[in-house]
Amino acid sequence: MVDPILSSQSAMTDVSLNAAITTVVTAASFVSSSIQLSETEAWVQPTIFIMDPVLNFFSFAMLARVVLSWYPKIKLSEMPWAIVALPTEPFLRIVKGVVPPAFGVDITPVFWLAISTFLHEILLGQQGLLIMKIKYGI
Repeated sequence: MVDPILSSQSAMTDVSLNAAITTVVTAASFVSSSIQLSETEAWVQPTIFIMDPVLNFFSFAMLARVVLSWYPKIKLSEMPWAIVALPTEPFLRIVKGVVPPAFGVDITPVFWLAISTFLHEILLGQQGLLIMKIKYGI
């Protein structure tokens, strides 16, 4: 006949042993993930620090070019407009031959605005690749 007290103690020992093993495995995986996180932060954090303002400025500049394209009499070589025109013009020249005007309107700034917004979201958005790399070490 099986002693109920002994069997309950044996079951409790098994449960506590399983809990201890689970704790050790969890602690080991936490240590390995924190080591991995410290390795990835060495290059990811500076990349984010540089890419975020650059992509934001580029998106803003392209949005300004879209608005400026509505006013064709504005001379982009004059000072207040040159701040936006000079950094964006090389990018627009690359695509002007490939992307034709739509209904007589140059849509190359819209193209670059879409590209920069997409890159910002994919790399630096809330679920972006670099953000996930920092959070989870992916």
